[in-house]
Amino acid sequence: MASQEILREEPTRGSFINDPRIRSLFFQTLVVILLFISIWWIVHNVIENLQRLHIASGFGFLKSRAGFDISDTPIAYTSDSTYFRALVVGLLNTIIIAVAGIVLATIVGFLIGIGRLSQNWLIRKICTVYVEIFRNIPPLLVIFFWYSGVLAVLPPPRESIHLPLGSFLNQRGFYLPRAVWGDGSWLIGVALLLAIAMAWFVAHR
Repeated sequence: MASQEILREEPTRGSFINDPRIRSLFFQTLVVILLFISIWWIVHNVIENLQRLHIASGFGFLKSRAGFDISDTPIAYTSDSTYFRALVVGLLNTIIIAVAGIVLATIVGFLIGIGRLSQNWLIRKICTVYVEIFRNIPPLLVIFFWYSGVLAVLPPPRESIHLPLGSFLNQRGFYLPRAVWGDGSWLIGVALLLAIAMAWFVAHR
């Protein structure tokens, strides 16, 4: 009887080490400890190097003068503005581009989807080819193509490609002349409305 009790206790003694849950908890705890040690080591070295190089840490630099210009500024900004204002301008530009991209992608996707259902053979095939080419292509690859294959080959701003109607093209984008409204400009709107009305009248005769 005594020998049987000893044999029964032996697996129980070894089960603490062989238990997968205990091993999993041990290794997870070890990984967390090593992660905290690594983070502490990195932060400690960064602080020491900043102090050695006499570089101030923190966000105080946001109040300093930026010293650079930004081409597209939704809010008032000059090179004398602070880094914080430059950061706000960059954030607003990002939001504007994101919203415009979402709206444009939605419109293009809707039109392409409708085009694939069109009874016109040419439109249907063009939309199908477009979908089959760009489907499942990673967005980063598309961005790399437009940057390296399109924008990089364009000339710098001082050597812009001049196009008709006062427009020009360079590495920074495609620029069009801006309409300047003056006295009598309202006649353009009236003429446009009259043209639409006449086109509708001719189409329904």
